Amino acid sequence: MVIIIGLLALFAGMRNMILSYPSVEVFSQQETKESGDGGQLVSGLLHTVLDKAFPAIRSETVQREEGSILQVLVRMVTRLNYKDPRTFIAAQLPIMGSYGLPVSSRGNSDNINRGDPYDPEEDLSEILRQYNPGDIDIDDAINEEAGLPEQVFQSPGKTSLNMEMPVVLIYHTHTSEAYRPSKAYNYTPTDVDRTIDPRYSVVRVGKELQQILQSQYGIKSLHITTFHDYPDYSPSYSRSLKSISDTLAKYPSIKIILDLHRDAFPMRNRAEEQNARALSAMNMGGTETARLTLVWGPGSPNSSETRKFAELLKNKINQQNPGLCRRVLEKETGQYNQQLSNYSALIEVGSNANTMEEALNSVPYLAKAISDAIKEIQE
Repeated sequence: MVIIIGLLALFAGMRNMILSYPSVEVFSQQETKESGDGGQLVSGLLHTVLDKAFPAIRSETVQREEGSILQVLVRMVTRLNYKDPRTFIAAQLPIMGSYGLPVSSRGNSDNINRGDPYDPEEDLSEILRQYNPGDIDIDDAINEEAGLPEQVFQSPGKTSLNMEMPVVLIYHTHTSEAYRPSKAYNYTPTDVDRTIDPRYSVVRVGKELQQILQSQYGIKSLHITTFHDYPDYSPSYSRSLKSISDTLAKYPSIKIILDLHRDAFPMRNRAEEQNARALSAMNMGGTETARLTLVWGPGSPNSSETRKFAELLKNKINQQNPGLCRRVLEKETGQYNQQLSNYSALIEVGSNANTMEEALNSVPYLAKAISDAIKEIQE
């Protein structure tokens, strides 16, 4: 009797699988799925490979049902869930079982998403508007940019500086921004092109800048390493504003305030990757070096002065190596916390197309430019 019931159950299960096999989303590029135990599963992984290798499995979202008696019996005997193709794949490719990992997000735990490498203050269309990757000749990207008409700005006003005290503040509004992993700087991403390990984020770049300013130029500086964009990304600027304000209250000698970032480019295909590299890196004496960009926000009441300071830094960088610093990127709106000092600047050190090594290679040039700028603004 037991054998007969078992055969009938097996026949019913096979019939159900053949006639109404429910497809589930295995690796979606659109959203994060929940695992059976309520945990989050990595999305988008090996999506193309699975589509090619298992064409019968359609990537559709269905409501997960509670296990039936047959489903429980099959799972007990085989450890397979016939309604979940992932268990069949994991049985044949055990490594696939290791991808049931929790996903960290810039959002809160109630709204987990994969995120993207771009600022929430500007969407992809804004980035495309700035860089027009489809409209420029890849080979001539740098030359075309250099051919833009130069704007002429006056020098920034002078100020008194107490060089016996800290005069430079380095911080990171988007502290978790990271670079393209390399052999020497390989990390586990917290999100797309981001990590909360400060050894591999822009914090490492800020640390290097602080050390060079002190050791080579005798410029005292402070470095804020607080994470302002994790775990919640949206209030990054308000958090960093508080960090700056608290620091200035304690060290009023600080006049130069530098927000170090890592730029982001769309790299959805080979052409865009080439374009990102052309705009993000240059070879200097046989060494690949990340290019720099200063970002200016027009919304602050002192924006005319911060624009002069941005131009001064750009010129000091390019006096050492023409083209190392791209044109000053003028945003249409925003303050970017530059209202706190006439000598505030947002500096993009490379982009998501650069490695950490390339970013660090550009820091000595940035440090010298800061030193030269200080000499020019000091009374």
